[in-house]
Amino acid sequence: MNALAWSSAPPMKCDAPDLDHERRFQPVREAVDAFLRATGPYTEARVYEPGLPHAFTRTTYFDTPALDLLASASSGYAQRLRLREYAAAMDLGQPPSLTGRRFLEVKVTSGERRTKSRCALSAHEAEALLYGLPLPEGSAAVGLMQQLARGPVMPWVTAWYRRVTRTTADERVRITLDQDLAFALPPLPGDPAEPTCPLERASAALLEVKWQDRAPAWLEQALRPLASSETQGSKFEQGMRVLLGGALPPRDD
Repeated sequence: MNALAWSSAPPMKCDAPDLDHERRFQPVREAVDAFLRATGPYTEARVYEPGLPHAFTRTTYFDTPALDLLASASSGYAQRLRLREYAAAMDLGQPPSLTGRRFLEVKVTSGERRTKSRCALSAHEAEALLYGLPLPEGSAAVGLMQQLARGPVMPWVTAWYRRVTRTTADERVRITLDQDLAFALPPLPGDPAEPTCPLERASAALLEVKWQDRAPAWLEQALRPLASSETQGSKFEQGMRVLLGGALPPRDD
C-alpha cells in the first residue's frame, strides 16, 4: 500500500469542530442493559436510514509509516485520522449495504475532552485515500489531514461494528453501543460493506457516552455503576494491537 502525500492545503470546507466530553466502557451485558434502562427516559433512538433500522459503521484508520498518530496517545493528547463509512440493513439476516455517506475525520482526545472535525468525501476521494493516490484538486481532505500529519499517511486497519445510537432531544448527550466489533485489513474500493479480510473479533461490546458542557444529573447517576468497566483504549489502538500481533511499538514517554 502506497502512502498518500500532499503539498499545499486548499481552502477548508469542513464541518465546524465538535467539542465535548467522552467516556468509554466495556461492561458486561447486564450493566449495559441497566444503563440503557436508566437513560432511556431521557433519550431517543436515532435511525439514520428510513426503513433500515440496523446501522453499521466501517472505520478505516490512517497513520504515517512511522505510526506517529498511534504514538500520540502516550502524550495524553491522542490524535486520530479516520475514514468513516456507513452501512445499514433492514434486518440482521441480510448483509448490510453501504449508504454512500462517508467522512474523513480528525479526532483529538485529552482525558474526557475531545475535539472532532470532519469533511464529507466523494467516492473518488475515498478511493484515493484507500489506494494512496493523489486527492482531487481542491479537496478539503488535504487541509484536514494537515491538522495532524505533515507528511505521507496510509490506511492501516479497519474497525467494523453494528451501532445503536441514542441522543437527548437537544443532542447534547449522545450514547452509542457498538456490538459485533471486528477488526480487518483496510477495504479495497468495490469491496462489500462487511470486511473481506477479517483479523479478529472483539470479546465485548463498547459503550461510548459523549456530552457537551456539564453532564446532567441523570447521566452522572447512570454512569457511576460503570466506573469499574471504563477503558482508556481506543478502537484504533485495539485494531493496531491485533494487526501487529498483540503488542504496540514502544513509545517515548
